[in-house]
Amino acid sequence: MASDTVQNPDDERILKYAGELFHPFGITKPDPDTVVWDDNMDPDRVIVQLGEAKLPRSMMGRLTAEEWKPLLAPAIILGYFLLPRQPRDTILRLVLPLGIGEVPLTVALLKTLPSYALLMVALWSRRAWRGLFYTADGQAADKLGKEVLLATLTKYGETISVTGYPRKRLHLWPTVSQRIERLQRSR
Repeated sequence: MASDTVQNPDDERILKYAGELFHPFGITKPDPDTVVWDDNMDPDRVIVQLGEAKLPRSMMGRLTAEEWKPLLAPAIILGYFLLPRQPRDTILRLVLPLGIGEVPLTVALLKTLPSYALLMVALWSRRAWRGLFYTADGQAADKLGKEVLLATLTKYGETISVTGYPRKRLHLWPTVSQRIERLQRSR
């Protein structure tokens, strides 16, 4: 079974905390009503979207409901504010330069341009995607307090290390330690 909604004793409190976070952020959509513990989810991911809080099963019981609250805040900001705008912004950034002007192209340039464009899009999208997570962390720190979020992320990172999940890997989203470093350097 990939994911389920088996109730953990902390699930109701996690939902309550998620609902409490919706109001300061000005979200008018209904509060999440389900906690889903997903087997296939990386332990450093938290998703709050579409009426559910989706958490990694490998982290079930390792954190209290109170410790989940600061981790839900960046996920809420990401899911309800930053990600809905992302496709429109990406399309604008990719298509707009094409219409700037007509450039005479040689055959050699036509052969190398797709490879170069693919590389640039890959590098840009990775940076842009990580930037969304950093922005969400910064906004959550403004609402909850930087020290609270840093302490929770630190404990979360230590807990993830105990599970044996590799700390360094190649993903679009940043690792917990990268999020901590960025938050420490900010303001």
